[in-house]
Amino acid sequence: MSRVELRISDGVAEIALSAPERHNALDRPAFADLAEAARETGEAARAHRVRAALVRGEGPSFCAGLDLDELATLADDPPREADIRALQAAFDAIEDLPVPVIAAVHGACLGAGLQLAVACHLRAVAEDAQLGLLEARWGLVPDLGASARLPRLVGLGRATDLALTGRTVDSQVALTWGLAERRLEGDPATAGRELAAALAAGPTVALGAVPRLMRGAQVATREEALEAERTAQASCLRSRDLAEAARAARARETPAFWGW
Repeated sequence: MSRVELRISDGVAEIALSAPERHNALDRPAFADLAEAARETGEAARAHRVRAALVRGEGPSFCAGLDLDELATLADDPPREADIRALQAAFDAIEDLPVPVIAAVHGACLGAGLQLAVACHLRAVAEDAQLGLLEARWGLVPDLGASARLPRLVGLGRATDLALTGRTVDSQVALTWGLAERRLEGDPATAGRELAAALAAGPTVALGAVPRLMRGAQVATREEALEAERTAQASCLRSRDLAEAARAARARETPAFWGW
């Protein structure tokens, strides 16, 4: 049985963690399912069938972290670095999608769950969300991209604090710190879909490039960042979306973007 369900509808790819009975804790098959869902979403995006993606969890939590049965095997059968790289690749594939990716976070978002959320381009949190890195409690370090991604969001000190202490923060602190950008009102799944649908209705060539430019600029020189902007803008200038925006402006109408 798949731990991850992919549904594509009206330009939105919904990637749902679907093991609610264990709060969507991740085991190795779940990482493989996530990687496959990201691959299929990327193919659909390149075919202009997907213009935004939503990552969410079924049941009471977004993702409670690594499955405890999986955790229990680590001491007896430690994974090789290549095995860890395969797990990291699943989250990289989410981050590298060419469309905006939103994490709709509710309930527990811990350990691997938080690292999945920060691999997404935007995080929207429900009032009951609890976010944290728990790896230190098990004598481990966050190894799914948190050291690269989390300091960019909350700063080096706060990221180090979360990783060292294993403490959790609530939705208000997450919003104050920049760990989340939006608040989810009402049902998290419905609110997440509405946000994804709003992005899917936009100019996808431009919106898909924004996360790549913003994240890439964090590790690039100024000239490298400017070159990336020029390349992205050249694609936007060739897009049908720009022509539609210009037409709508002349006609005093709301543009109906094509997504390419």
